Amino acid sequence: MYQYDQRPNTQLDAESHDTLRRIRELEYAVLVGRNNCGKSFLLKSLTQQWGQSASYLGPARYQNFNLLGYYTPNRNRRDERWRQFMQQWQQQQQNIDNSPVNLQQAIAELSDAQRASLIEIVDTLLGVKLEIRQTVEGNSMSQRYISCDGHNISYTSSGFRLIATLVTSLLDAEYDTFLIDEPELGISPEAQGVLADFLFDRQHRARYFPHIRTLVFATHSTVFLDRHHVSNNHVVTKHADTISVRPVTSQSEFNRVHFFLLGNRFETLYLPSAIVLVEGKTDHRFIERVCAVRFPNAQLSVISANSDTRIKEVLSVARGLLADIQRSPYRDRIFVVLDSVHSASLPAQLVQMGLQPENIITWPMNGIEYYYPPAVMDKIYGAGGDLEIEGDRVSRNALTYSKNDLMEKVSSLTEQSTALHPDFESLFLSKVAAKIG
Repeated sequence: MYQYDQRPNTQLDAESHDTLRRIRELEYAVLVGRNNCGKSFLLKSLTQQWGQSASYLGPARYQNFNLLGYYTPNRNRRDERWRQFMQQWQQQQQNIDNSPVNLQQAIAELSDAQRASLIEIVDTLLGVKLEIRQTVEGNSMSQRYISCDGHNISYTSSGFRLIATLVTSLLDAEYDTFLIDEPELGISPEAQGVLADFLFDRQHRARYFPHIRTLVFATHSTVFLDRHHVSNNHVVTKHADTISVRPVTSQSEFNRVHFFLLGNRFETLYLPSAIVLVEGKTDHRFIERVCAVRFPNAQLSVISANSDTRIKEVLSVARGLLADIQRSPYRDRIFVVLDSVHSASLPAQLVQMGLQPENIITWPMNGIEYYYPPAVMDKIYGAGGDLEIEGDRVSRNALTYSKNDLMEKVSSLTEQSTALHPDFESLFLSKVAAKIG
């Protein structure tokens, strides 16, 4: 039990030391995990371990100023900033996330060429024209300020200044390593995407940041995950005072990390929990009804392809929306339901398109009608008798209904407590339940 002012004895497990040594050799590294799992601790520890060539940028980097300060040459600038960071990190009695970066001072300390790069980058990222102007036009001895599309930077949003702080920091060639805590902080989702694409782009990196050896992000945003090299992403967990860092080792694990960062719920992004492709209208209506009553807190998208031949076409549309299905967090949440009679090559073609084989459900008998809830069918047709399907007509015990009329009756009588057909439950519904929780 710690005293109220006692600093926790946080430490890494043995395997994580090797992982962090490997991170030192990466161009990009991403740390993800729950709040209070130790991501910020790791960034600060790595900054301490890697020395003065490493720059830590914490979440408390909101800056505002009206005028640019004068640049005063200081050969010990990096040493002083390092001492400031170390003093704050080693002696703090609570978790303080201030960054030893002042945007006003940092811009003044850039070279003319670096400031030109800053202006170029901000225009590329945000479409905003930066200019350094005199407070009194025509008087070169007057103080200077930064104009953003004609007005002082002090009137820009906090998000704009957060991006400007981040980019200005990265332009500082005295550092070859940058450790950034929550790069998404205070930035709109659209701007996050633009910023992440810019930082991961090799051409931009070579042009503007050739001095950078390693970029390390600790993030809660899917946008800053490294999609090109999934092993550059690392999951951070904490048990008691021990932190564990493990690299992502497969695409499926990356998908789980992606889904975790979405809050484990697609619904929060107005996206369905899962997508179910079916052959016909009756399959669509009944499965949609069952999913609605069995999973009232989820949103499932049931799509009718109208025939097995069009399922590939619908899946192609999904691929267009989701890019590469195998790299999408939807990979194990797309299901296809087929009748027993279908094109022989269809399942293999669907797998080739990225669908998981276990998510292709084929009814043993040809027709969803065979898998309606038995008690509901008894209520409609009476107990006993064999079901006969001929074209659009479904008969039993001398009673005949069209497929559509029967589906409407069955759907209206299906409630949350209704016992479903055992095969429907085991072949389809249990698989969906396992994926959406």
